[in-house]
Amino acid sequence: MTIGAFSRLSRLSLKALRLYDALGLLPPAQVDPASGYRLYSAQQLERARAIGLLRQLELPLPQIQSLLDAPPAQRGAMLHAIWQELEHLHQQRRALAEYLIRQTYKQRQEAAEMTQTDSLPVQQRQVPEQRFATLTRRVYVDQLSDVIRQGLGQLHALAGPQATGPSVVIYHGEVNADSDGPIEMCVPYAGTLTAPDGVTLRTEPAHAEAFVTLTKQQFQFPAILHAYDAADAYAKAHGTSGPLACREVYHTDWDAAGEDDLVGDVARPFLPAGRESDELRSEA
Repeated sequence: MTIGAFSRLSRLSLKALRLYDALGLLPPAQVDPASGYRLYSAQQLERARAIGLLRQLELPLPQIQSLLDAPPAQRGAMLHAIWQELEHLHQQRRALAEYLIRQTYKQRQEAAEMTQTDSLPVQQRQVPEQRFATLTRRVYVDQLSDVIRQGLGQLHALAGPQATGPSVVIYHGEVNADSDGPIEMCVPYAGTLTAPDGVTLRTEPAHAEAFVTLTKQQFQFPAILHAYDAADAYAKAHGTSGPLACREVYHTDWDAAGEDDLVGDVARPFLPAGRESDELRSEA
């Protein structure tokens, strides 16, 4: 049948059919060598309708092609896995929307009341001067977990038994779909190390920081935003911001931890009230 007839029966537009042909997703059964007309068979209607339905799930075309090209016995499990991932992303977006509504659009009094009832416990500590082996990377959010895992693994392999404390990831800029940080991955060490190319050895000054300890589940985006807000609010209420950037501190084996296990801290370095003048004098 002609592309026009196939379009009417499949309910796919001519534009879509030409695109699917170009991508190899739904090529015509044959092309007339004289006229160049695309000709489709009735047997292709099932695939065409499946493509139309899957597009309503907003699946990207390459993913649809992989699904439809798989053996029929595997397609159900594949689609189930795809749908689970879509539901997970939807839950993230819903949680982010609720966070933005709370932080941006609620009246100040309403936000204060909500924060008072469900705020995370914030603590304060004094962190001594440390020597860090560090790697700095520019990374977007979709690659963040893999880059952190690889970077900290490389630093721990370098430090070996000379590693002296929890791993730290410092955020020197926003990391999202449009902004790539940078981030600095740090492992504290004692003794002497020889830094290979790309690794920096530096001293992190002693400082005070407000921190919130989180479970593995609470570290997931966007739930972690509440911890950053709580640490920032504490630091602002008890002092002023200093030169050091916000960070995450990991003090357990992430991969071995369960979802409800405490795995690390979100920390905000700051200058406690009464110490700002001391800090300024020391810098002078």
